[in-house]
Amino acid sequence: MRASIAATVLAAALGAAPALAQEGTQTPPPAESSGTSGNTQFLIGERYMSDDAFWAPFDTQMMFGVEVDFAPSKSPIHVALAGSFSTDDARVTTPFHGATGDVRVGMAEFSAGFLWHPVKRGIVRPYLGGGAVLLGASIDTDFGSFFGDSDTDTSFGFYGNAGVFFKVGESFNIGIDGRAVRGTDLEFPGIEADGDYDQIAMLLGFSWGK
Repeated sequence: MRASIAATVLAAALGAAPALAQEGTQTPPPAESSGTSGNTQFLIGERYMSDDAFWAPFDTQMMFGVEVDFAPSKSPIHVALAGSFSTDDARVTTPFHGATGDVRVGMAEFSAGFLWHPVKRGIVRPYLGGGAVLLGASIDTDFGSFFGDSDTDTSFGFYGNAGVFFKVGESFNIGIDGRAVRGTDLEFPGIEADGDYDQIAMLLGFSWGK
């Protein structure tokens, strides 16, 4: 439900962004630079696991990440590289797939793909992207002790993301980012699950180049 609300808000922002951006670009733009330009964005938000029957009560995880996109200054299509991780921990008495006591779950991800920036100038900058991910997940038990126990697995998948940020001043960015990962397949001892998720995050970062 929370992911659906976030997706609705994000879609509304993206729909309004081109019109808002056009209002701020009435003067003729300066000549394009022949160099490169891009953005470095830091993300903090929540990740909602799609396979909540498997991940509950750890199906909502805090996430942190960074994404860098870059391209020749004249190009609206940017290469995008990102890394992120999410985690949640709790003390459980009802076994979580055989684990009790102090349990922590975590996910680490690296992705590579493309971002489309349709607005080159203006305050409001929407974007749309997609690509491939390499995702790793772990279930750790007794993580408070020196000798813990961990089950891990990795999987490839695909992602799509969309967002909008406001360019404040010459280089500061603030906005919202939505992301969805699909196609992952994880296997823990005797259990099959996936690492698919929907995510909503606050974006803070900076742009560089022209």
